[in-house]
Order: sequence, then C-alpha cells, then structure tokens
Amino acid sequence: MLKHKITPLFISSDFGALFAMYYAPIASNASQCILHIPAFAEEMNKSRHMVAIQAQAWAEQGYSVLVLDLWGTGDSHGDFSAATWDIWLKNIDTAITWLQDKGYQSISLWGLRSGVLLAIEYIGKYNAHIDRLICWQPVLNGEQFIMQFLRLRIATAIIDKKKPQEQTSDLKKQLIDGQSVEVAGYCLNPELVVPMVSVEIEEINFDNVKQIHIFELTLGSEEQVRYTTTQWIKQIGTNASLDIINGCSFWATQEISESVELIALSSKRVT
Repeated sequence: MLKHKITPLFISSDFGALFAMYYAPIASNASQCILHIPAFAEEMNKSRHMVAIQAQAWAEQGYSVLVLDLWGTGDSHGDFSAATWDIWLKNIDTAITWLQDKGYQSISLWGLRSGVLLAIEYIGKYNAHIDRLICWQPVLNGEQFIMQFLRLRIATAIIDKKKPQEQTSDLKKQLIDGQSVEVAGYCLNPELVVPMVSVEIEEINFDNVKQIHIFELTLGSEEQVRYTTTQWIKQIGTNASLDIINGCSFWATQEISESVELIALSSKRVT
C-alpha cells in the first residue's frame, strides 16, 4: 500500500503559472521538503521516469517532494525560446516561498545535470539557507555544457549536406552577440545561455548549506569521475559526500532507462 499521494498543481508566479508534481506522505505531517530542479531540454524529458521513482521513494521515507517544471518547459506557462536564466532563478525562489507558506521548515534542493548549476547560482545570488543540496550528475561548467549542446546542431549539418557547415565557436558568438540559435528543435535565448556559461562555482559560498550530496554515474572506473567534480569537492570541504555509481546516462539514452543503485543510494543518504 502506498504511503504517499501525488498531486499535480500549478503555482502562481510573476511570469505565469508553473506546473509541478507534488509528492507528499499520507500518514505524517512532513516538515521537510525536497525541491527538484530539472535538467535541460531533452535531458529533462529523458529523466522524468527516474525523477518520479526517486520522488516516490523519498515520499515513502516521509519527505515531501516538489518536482517543478521551469518557465517555458514542460507544462508551465511560457515558451522555451523566451526563457531566461533570471526567470528560472526566480522560479526557484517562487517555489521555495510556496513551500515555506505551506509550513515547511526544512527545504532541500535536488538538481539534475544543469539543474545543479542553476541551484548553485540560486544559492549564491539569493544567499539561500538550504538544508541539503542533492546533485545528480552535476554540470559544473556551463560553457562546456552549452558547447556540447551546440554540437548537436553541428552533427545534424554534417549529416544533412544541404545545411550550412558551422562551428560551435560561430554559434557561441551568435549567442554572445544577442542572436538566438536553434538546436535540436530548441530555440536558445541568449539571455538564458550567456548567464549559464558565466556561472563561476568557485565564487559561490556554501556556508548556508548544511550538507551536499553528489552522485556520479560512470560506466568505467572511479578514476574516470570528472576532474571538475573532484576539484569542487575540495573547494566545498567536509560537508560534501560523493557516491560513484556504475550505470548508464539515463538522461541521454535512446530508450528510457533507470538506475536502481542511484535510487537506493540517494534514498540512503537522505534519511
């Protein structure tokens, strides 16, 4: 028998309604809530299955979980082409205010991929007091992430000889110059991309975050965990934990996939 209930809802914001899935324990009056900040573009869609499984697992443990669609994504108001980094930061603040109004005394941020970068930027800009920062396969270098995303357009042009041959540096320059760029059906707004590539995680103060849990998936050895992650852990200090899990990149696989071990370890760390 399920010990939680799932409620789809809309949260009012200055930019229009934000859609969210709200997972709440039935038997207890939970005082702790985890806010999920999703991955970017198609990675978000590929990850919904895993996010739902983890949200239910935490709800079974007595936590409430709010899975948010950022403005211009999913079922939230707005068009992706008009989404900006600042709007998404304000979306997080709106969701946190909504949770505080519901009486939650402890709020954690759970980011996936670029959602971690957005959470980090929020913590820095809003001087937010967060119980836990939960990081699933964190993107810690916005420029590197965007350049990889732009390569999708380059790859398409190579296959389709009718399209102009471009370089990622050219596309990046267009964005910096204030021009939108379409990649894989997503129209990238310069006001979304330029601030993303400018995030400096080394300058973020994490003193207001009690615990940071980082989870990395790899199909190789532990030594293959990214250099940026290990360097970030050194910067954070003793309040950070790292779990390395053997598994595939569920946010990027052709078919919907899952990692049972990631769910189990995430549930174990957040108790």
